[in-house]
Amino acid sequence: MSVAFGGTFVATKVALRGFEPLLIALVRFTVAGGILWLVWRRRGDREAVTRRELGRLALLGFVSLTVYFTFENLGIAHTSASDAAILIATIPIFVLVLNALTARERTAATQWLGVLLSFGGVIALVELGAQGAGGTTLAGNLLVLAASLAGAVYTVMARRLLVTRSALFVTTFQNLFGALFMAPLVVVEAAVVGVRTPTTAAVSAVLYLALLGSIVAYLLLNYGLRFVPASRATAFANLVPVIAVAVAFAVLGERLTAGQAAASVVVVAGVFLANRTPAPAG
Repeated sequence: MSVAFGGTFVATKVALRGFEPLLIALVRFTVAGGILWLVWRRRGDREAVTRRELGRLALLGFVSLTVYFTFENLGIAHTSASDAAILIATIPIFVLVLNALTARERTAATQWLGVLLSFGGVIALVELGAQGAGGTTLAGNLLVLAASLAGAVYTVMARRLLVTRSALFVTTFQNLFGALFMAPLVVVEAAVVGVRTPTTAAVSAVLYLALLGSIVAYLLLNYGLRFVPASRATAFANLVPVIAVAVAFAVLGERLTAGQAAASVVVVAGVFLANRTPAPAG
Protein backbone atom coordinates (compact mmCIF):
# COMPACT_ATOMS: atom_id res chain seq x y z
CA MET A 1 0.00 0.00 0.00
CA SER A 2 2.77 2.41 0.94
CA VAL A 3 4.72 1.65 -2.24
CA ALA A 4 1.64 2.15 -4.42
CA PHE A 5 0.67 5.44 -2.76
CA GLY A 6 4.27 6.66 -2.75
CA GLY A 7 4.48 6.17 -6.50
CA THR A 8 1.37 8.26 -7.19
CA PHE A 9 3.19 11.56 -6.62
CA VAL A 10 5.81 10.74 -9.24
CA ALA A 11 3.15 9.31 -11.57
CA THR A 12 1.21 12.57 -11.31
CA LYS A 13 4.34 14.54 -12.15
CA VAL A 14 4.87 12.37 -15.25
CA ALA A 15 1.19 12.57 -16.23
CA LEU A 16 1.39 16.38 -16.11
CA ARG A 17 3.74 16.24 -19.10
CA GLY A 18 0.81 15.24 -21.31
CA PHE A 19 -2.39 16.11 -19.44
CA GLU A 20 -3.72 19.15 -17.64
CA PRO A 21 -4.05 18.70 -13.82
CA LEU A 22 -7.84 18.37 -13.61
CA LEU A 23 -8.11 16.15 -16.67
CA ILE A 24 -5.72 13.70 -14.98
CA ALA A 25 -8.11 13.47 -12.04
CA LEU A 26 -11.19 13.02 -14.24
CA VAL A 27 -9.64 10.18 -16.27
CA ARG A 28 -8.35 8.56 -13.07
CA PHE A 29 -11.73 8.61 -11.32
CA THR A 30 -13.63 7.48 -14.41
CA VAL A 31 -11.38 4.48 -15.08
CA ALA A 32 -11.23 3.45 -11.40
CA GLY A 33 -14.95 4.03 -10.84
CA GLY A 34 -15.90 2.05 -13.94
CA ILE A 35 -13.79 -0.95 -12.96
CA LEU A 36 -14.96 -0.88 -9.33
CA TRP A 37 -18.59 -0.54 -10.48
CA LEU A 38 -18.29 -3.68 -12.61
CA VAL A 39 -16.73 -5.59 -9.70
CA TRP A 40 -19.42 -4.35 -7.29
CA ARG A 41 -22.25 -5.20 -9.71
CA ARG A 42 -20.97 -8.78 -10.08
CA ARG A 43 -21.08 -9.36 -6.32
CA GLY A 44 -24.02 -11.56 -5.36
CA ASP A 45 -24.33 -9.87 -1.95
CA ARG A 46 -23.98 -6.25 -3.05
CA GLU A 47 -25.62 -3.66 -0.85
CA ALA A 48 -28.77 -1.76 -1.78
CA VAL A 49 -28.32 1.99 -2.24
CA THR A 50 -30.69 4.42 -0.51
CA ARG A 51 -31.32 8.03 -1.55
CA ARG A 52 -30.02 9.30 1.78
CA GLU A 53 -26.78 7.37 1.37
CA LEU A 54 -26.38 8.63 -2.20
CA GLY A 55 -26.38 12.17 -0.80
CA ARG A 56 -23.70 11.28 1.74
CA LEU A 57 -21.66 9.44 -0.89
CA ALA A 58 -21.95 12.41 -3.24
CA LEU A 59 -20.61 14.73 -0.52
CA LEU A 60 -17.77 12.30 0.28
CA GLY A 61 -16.87 11.98 -3.39
CA PHE A 62 -16.86 15.75 -3.78
CA VAL A 63 -14.63 16.40 -0.75
CA SER A 64 -12.31 13.38 -0.97
CA LEU A 65 -11.76 13.32 -4.72
CA THR A 66 -12.96 16.45 -6.51
CA VAL A 67 -11.72 18.98 -3.94
CA TYR A 68 -8.74 16.96 -2.73
CA PHE A 69 -7.30 16.15 -6.15
CA THR A 70 -8.03 19.59 -7.58
CA PHE A 71 -5.73 21.03 -4.94
CA GLU A 72 -3.21 18.17 -5.05
CA ASN A 73 -2.78 17.98 -8.83
CA LEU A 74 -2.58 21.76 -9.22
CA GLY A 75 -0.10 21.83 -6.34
CA ILE A 76 2.11 19.09 -7.78
CA ALA A 77 2.16 21.03 -11.06
CA HIS A 78 3.93 23.84 -9.17
CA THR A 79 6.08 21.97 -6.66
CA SER A 80 8.24 18.87 -6.45
CA ALA A 81 6.78 15.38 -6.03
CA SER A 82 8.93 15.02 -2.90
CA ASP A 83 7.58 18.13 -1.17
CA ALA A 84 4.02 17.22 -2.15
CA ALA A 85 4.28 13.76 -0.57
CA ILE A 86 5.74 15.18 2.64
CA LEU A 87 3.01 17.83 2.94
CA ILE A 88 0.24 15.29 2.24
CA ALA A 89 1.65 13.21 5.11
CA THR A 90 0.17 15.84 7.45
CA ILE A 91 -3.38 14.52 6.88
CA PRO A 92 -3.28 12.57 10.21
CA ILE A 93 -2.19 15.79 11.93
CA PHE A 94 -5.22 17.68 10.61
CA VAL A 95 -7.46 14.74 11.57
CA LEU A 96 -6.11 14.86 15.12
CA VAL A 97 -6.72 18.59 15.37
CA LEU A 98 -10.24 18.34 13.90
CA ASN A 99 -11.15 15.52 16.30
CA ALA A 100 -9.81 17.53 19.22
CA LEU A 101 -11.75 20.64 18.18
CA THR A 102 -14.98 18.65 17.85
CA ALA A 103 -14.34 16.73 21.10
CA ARG A 104 -14.40 13.42 19.22
CA GLU A 105 -11.18 12.14 20.81
CA ARG A 106 -8.93 12.97 23.75
CA THR A 107 -5.45 14.04 22.74
CA ALA A 108 -2.35 13.20 24.81
CA ALA A 109 0.51 15.61 25.44
CA THR A 110 2.89 13.60 23.22
CA GLN A 111 0.37 13.82 20.39
CA TRP A 112 0.19 17.60 20.71
CA LEU A 113 3.98 17.66 20.65
CA GLY A 114 3.80 15.74 17.38
CA VAL A 115 1.30 18.28 16.02
CA LEU A 116 3.61 21.18 16.88
CA LEU A 117 6.67 19.43 15.43
CA SER A 118 4.87 18.53 12.22
CA PHE A 119 3.45 22.01 11.69
CA GLY A 120 6.89 23.47 12.39
CA GLY A 121 8.34 21.31 9.64
CA VAL A 122 5.48 22.27 7.31
CA ILE A 123 6.09 25.98 7.89
CA ALA A 124 9.76 25.46 7.06
CA LEU A 125 8.89 23.56 3.85
CA VAL A 126 6.40 26.22 2.78
CA GLU A 127 8.94 28.97 3.47
CA LEU A 128 11.57 27.12 1.45
CA GLY A 129 9.00 26.84 -1.35
CA ALA A 130 8.61 30.62 -1.25
CA GLN A 131 12.36 30.85 -1.81
CA GLY A 132 12.18 28.42 -4.73
CA ALA A 133 14.34 25.81 -3.01
CA GLY A 134 14.57 22.51 -4.88
CA GLY A 135 12.24 23.65 -7.69
CA THR A 136 9.27 24.25 -5.36
CA THR A 137 7.00 27.30 -5.14
CA LEU A 138 4.98 28.84 -2.32
CA ALA A 139 1.74 28.52 -4.30
CA GLY A 140 2.39 24.85 -5.06
CA ASN A 141 3.10 23.98 -1.44
CA LEU A 142 0.04 25.87 -0.18
CA LEU A 143 -2.21 24.09 -2.70
CA VAL A 144 -0.92 20.70 -1.55
CA LEU A 145 -1.44 21.73 2.07
CA ALA A 146 -5.05 22.63 1.20
CA ALA A 147 -5.42 19.12 -0.25
CA SER A 148 -4.15 17.69 3.02
CA LEU A 149 -6.83 19.60 4.94
CA ALA A 150 -9.52 18.34 2.53
CA GLY A 151 -8.27 14.79 3.07
CA ALA A 152 -8.58 15.23 6.83
CA VAL A 153 -12.13 16.59 6.55
CA TYR A 154 -13.07 13.56 4.46
CA THR A 155 -11.51 11.16 6.98
CA VAL A 156 -13.56 12.64 9.81
CA MET A 157 -16.75 12.62 7.69
CA ALA A 158 -16.37 9.10 6.31
CA ARG A 159 -15.83 7.08 9.49
CA ARG A 160 -19.49 6.40 10.24
CA LEU A 161 -20.28 5.28 6.68
CA LEU A 162 -17.18 3.08 6.47
CA VAL A 163 -18.30 1.23 9.61
CA THR A 164 -21.69 0.32 8.13
CA ARG A 165 -20.76 -0.21 4.48
CA SER A 166 -18.09 -2.20 2.67
CA ALA A 167 -14.95 -0.49 1.44
CA LEU A 168 -15.75 -1.60 -2.13
CA PHE A 169 -19.19 0.03 -1.96
CA VAL A 170 -17.89 3.36 -0.63
CA THR A 171 -14.84 3.51 -2.90
CA THR A 172 -16.91 2.72 -6.00
CA PHE A 173 -19.40 5.53 -5.46
CA GLN A 174 -16.68 7.94 -4.31
CA ASN A 175 -14.94 7.58 -7.65
CA LEU A 176 -18.15 7.87 -9.66
CA PHE A 177 -19.28 11.02 -7.85
CA GLY A 178 -15.72 12.39 -7.91
CA ALA A 179 -15.72 12.07 -11.71
CA LEU A 180 -19.21 13.59 -11.97
CA PHE A 181 -18.25 16.72 -10.01
CA MET A 182 -14.84 17.00 -11.69
CA ALA A 183 -16.28 16.99 -15.24
CA PRO A 184 -17.52 20.63 -15.24
CA LEU A 185 -14.18 21.81 -13.86
CA VAL A 186 -12.37 19.99 -16.66
CA VAL A 187 -14.60 21.71 -19.24
CA VAL A 188 -13.57 25.08 -17.80
CA GLU A 189 -9.92 23.99 -17.70
CA ALA A 190 -10.05 22.92 -21.36
CA ALA A 191 -11.65 26.21 -22.38
CA VAL A 192 -9.00 28.23 -20.56
CA VAL A 193 -5.75 26.33 -21.25
CA GLY A 194 -6.75 23.85 -23.96
CA VAL A 195 -6.08 20.12 -24.26
CA ARG A 196 -2.67 18.70 -25.19
CA THR A 197 -1.87 15.52 -27.09
CA PRO A 198 -0.79 13.10 -24.33
CA THR A 199 2.48 11.22 -24.53
CA THR A 200 2.73 7.46 -24.05
CA ALA A 201 4.47 8.02 -20.72
CA ALA A 202 1.68 10.34 -19.56
CA VAL A 203 -1.02 7.82 -20.48
CA SER A 204 0.88 5.07 -18.64
CA ALA A 205 1.17 7.33 -15.59
CA VAL A 206 -2.60 8.01 -15.53
CA LEU A 207 -3.29 4.26 -15.77
CA TYR A 208 -0.94 3.76 -12.82
CA LEU A 209 -2.88 6.37 -10.86
CA ALA A 210 -6.22 4.70 -11.66
CA LEU A 211 -5.24 1.05 -11.24
CA LEU A 212 -2.62 1.18 -8.48
CA GLY A 213 -3.44 4.48 -6.80
CA SER A 214 -7.25 4.49 -6.80
CA ILE A 215 -7.96 0.74 -6.76
CA VAL A 216 -5.10 -1.48 -5.55
CA ALA A 217 -3.71 0.81 -2.84
CA TYR A 218 -7.11 1.43 -1.26
CA LEU A 219 -8.11 -2.23 -1.41
CA LEU A 220 -4.79 -3.24 0.19
CA LEU A 221 -5.27 -0.62 2.91
CA ASN A 222 -8.82 -1.71 3.71
CA TYR A 223 -7.90 -5.41 3.59
CA GLY A 224 -4.90 -4.83 5.86
CA LEU A 225 -7.03 -2.98 8.39
CA ARG A 226 -8.93 -6.24 8.98
CA PHE A 227 -5.78 -7.78 10.48
CA VAL A 228 -3.54 -4.87 11.56
CA PRO A 229 -4.42 -2.32 14.28
CA ALA A 230 -5.11 1.17 12.97
CA SER A 231 -2.14 2.60 14.90
CA ARG A 232 0.23 0.17 13.19
CA ALA A 233 -1.35 0.81 9.80
CA THR A 234 -0.74 4.54 10.29
CA ALA A 235 2.92 3.83 11.02
CA PHE A 236 3.16 2.06 7.66
CA ALA A 237 1.42 5.04 6.00
CA ASN A 238 4.24 7.22 7.32
CA LEU A 239 6.48 5.38 4.87
CA VAL A 240 4.62 6.99 1.92
CA PRO A 241 6.63 10.25 1.84
CA VAL A 242 9.89 8.32 2.30
CA ILE A 243 9.07 6.08 -0.65
CA ALA A 244 7.86 9.04 -2.71
CA VAL A 245 11.13 10.92 -2.14
CA ALA A 246 13.14 7.83 -3.12
CA VAL A 247 11.09 7.22 -6.28
CA ALA A 248 11.25 10.92 -7.21
CA PHE A 249 15.04 10.77 -6.90
CA ALA A 250 15.28 7.60 -9.02
CA VAL A 251 12.75 8.53 -11.72
CA LEU A 252 12.73 12.34 -11.85
CA GLY A 253 16.18 13.12 -10.46
CA GLU A 254 14.67 15.31 -7.72
CA ARG A 255 16.98 16.18 -4.85
CA LEU A 256 16.06 17.71 -1.54
CA THR A 257 18.13 20.62 -0.30
CA ALA A 258 19.66 20.32 3.17
CA GLY A 259 16.93 22.58 4.56
CA GLN A 260 14.15 20.56 2.90
CA ALA A 261 15.63 17.31 4.16
CA ALA A 262 15.77 18.63 7.74
CA ALA A 263 12.20 19.97 7.53
CA SER A 264 11.01 16.65 6.09
CA VAL A 265 12.49 14.72 9.01
CA VAL A 266 10.69 17.05 11.43
CA VAL A 267 7.35 16.60 9.60
CA VAL A 268 7.56 12.79 9.53
CA ALA A 269 8.73 12.63 13.17
CA GLY A 270 5.81 14.85 14.17
CA VAL A 271 3.30 12.67 12.31
CA PHE A 272 4.75 9.58 14.00
CA LEU A 273 4.45 11.11 17.48
CA ALA A 274 0.95 12.41 16.82
CA ASN A 275 -0.26 8.97 15.79
CA ARG A 276 1.19 7.04 18.72
CA THR A 277 -1.61 5.52 20.75
CA PRO A 278 -1.29 6.77 24.35
CA ALA A 279 -0.73 4.08 26.97
CA PRO A 280 -3.80 3.52 29.17
CA ALA A 281 -3.66 5.22 32.57
CA GLY A 282 -2.74 3.02 35.55
